Amino acid sequence: HSRQEIYRENMASIVSIRGSKGDGMSLGTGVVMSEDGYIITNSHVIEGCGAVDVVLQDERVFQALLVGQDAQSDLAVLKINAEEALPFAEFGNSDALSVGDPVYAIGTPLDIEMGGTFTDGIVSSVNREIQLTSRTSMPLIQTNAALNNGNSGGALINKYGQVVGITSAKLSGNAFGSATVEGMGFAIPINTAKDIVDELIQNGYVSGRPSIGITGQNVESADGKVSGVQVYSIDSRAKAASEGLQVGDVITAVDGTPTPDMDKVNELKQDKKAGDKLTLSVYRCLLYTSD
Repeated sequence: HSRQEIYRENMASIVSIRGSKGDGMSLGTGVVMSEDGYIITNSHVIEGCGAVDVVLQDERVFQALLVGQDAQSDLAVLKINAEEALPFAEFGNSDALSVGDPVYAIGTPLDIEMGGTFTDGIVSSVNREIQLTSRTSMPLIQTNAALNNGNSGGALINKYGQVVGITSAKLSGNAFGSATVEGMGFAIPINTAKDIVDELIQNGYVSGRPSIGITGQNVESADGKVSGVQVYSIDSRAKAASEGLQVGDVITAVDGTPTPDMDKVNELKQDKKAGDKLTLSVYRCLLYTSD
C-alpha cells in the first residue's frame, strides 16, 4: 500500500469530535468501527461534556449518543444515526507490530479546520508500560508520528492500511507531565481496545471497574458559591438511578471531598472497588411554577 492509498482507504472512516463544556469546548478524533454508526474515541475527549457532535469528512454534523466510557483505559464509544451505511475502519493485529514498522496517523490536531490531517512515522516501541492513573498502567504502542492535542481518539494505521491503535495525546502528557512531547506519541493497541469497546457496547461500562453510571459537565454558579459536576444523564442500570440521583443535580463532593470538576470525581472513584459505596453531596435547584 502506498501512503496515498492508505490515506484514501481510511480518510472517510475517521471523524472529528466536538464536545461542549460549561467552560468551552473539547476537540478530538474518532474512528468509525461499524456501518451503523458506532465510533471509538478517547474517554478524556468527551469527559465533562454536556453534548457531543461528530463531524464526518464531508462536513455533515451529527449529535452523538454516549454508549459507554472507561476512564481507566481512556476509551469511549459513541453512536450516531446517519441513516445510511457509514464507511468503517478495518482493524489489524496490533500484536504483530515490530519496532521500526512504518505507521500512519489520521486525526484533527489543534483545530476543527485541521480534520483529516495525515502524519507518518515508525513504531518506536511496542508494549511500553505507561502509567494512566495513580493505580493503573497499560502497555501502549509508542510512535514518532506527530500527534497533537485533538489527535486524541484517532487512528494509528499499519502498512496494510489497517487500524492498529487508538492515538491519545493525553497519554503522552500523563507519561511526561506536559501536553505533548516532541516525537513521542502513544496509542492504545487495537487488540486491547477491541475487548474494552465490545464490553462498553454490551454493558455501558467495563465490569469490575468502579463506575457511578453518569455523564456530567463541569459547572459553576455566577457567584462562585456552587461548583461541581452537573449530571447530564444517568444509566438506568446504575445504582445511582435507584438511589435517587437526578439529571440536573450538581455533585459538589464525593465522600466529603469537594469535586469542582469531573476529573476530581473520577480520581476519587478510582480509589474504590466495584460494589463499594460512595456518598455524593448534591446541590439541587428546585423550580416552582405558579398555578
